[in-house]
Amino acid sequence: MTITVRADVRIARPVDVVFELAAGRTANLARFFTGHKPLIPGIRSAALVGRADPPVAGSLRDVALSDGTSIQERVLAFEAPRLHRYDMARMNLLQRVLCSNMVSEWRFEPDGEGASRVTWEYAIHERGLGGRLLGPLVARHFQRAMQSCLDNVAGRGPGWLTAPAVVVFDHRRGTN
Repeated sequence: MTITVRADVRIARPVDVVFELAAGRTANLARFFTGHKPLIPGIRSAALVGRADPPVAGSLRDVALSDGTSIQERVLAFEAPRLHRYDMARMNLLQRVLCSNMVSEWRFEPDGEGASRVTWEYAIHERGLGGRLLGPLVARHFQRAMQSCLDNVAGRGPGWLTAPAVVVFDHRRGTN
């Protein structure tokens, strides 16, 4: 079964600028993803393994979390300035108990003159009874963390003006 979580924001800056800020600099993840307590830790640091930015398909990213755990993400697609997709090469204990994998996709699209729309979607592939029972609760917390992250991206730097953020929690269940 899969739970899909989505967050969306409009940013009054061009797509290439927003993509570079949000996806092109791995270290920026710690600035933007602050988590959602008590279930979703923030990112303390992030670094590509064996290469400099920008990531490419196949790159691994080591991510240290604010709760002392760590994960490793695998870049599946990096198509500047439109798409950044990754999944989990290594998960922390909570993730391993609740899901078999998590696949993330960030889409960057023009939205009016000089503006961008960023849509971030996570497909959380549930594992066992624990995933089915606790997955929806964790997904709601994760969605809030995702929206906070996008709001942080939208608010960084001088002159960053944003329209109100739009959040959609889509609890569709399907097959893996």
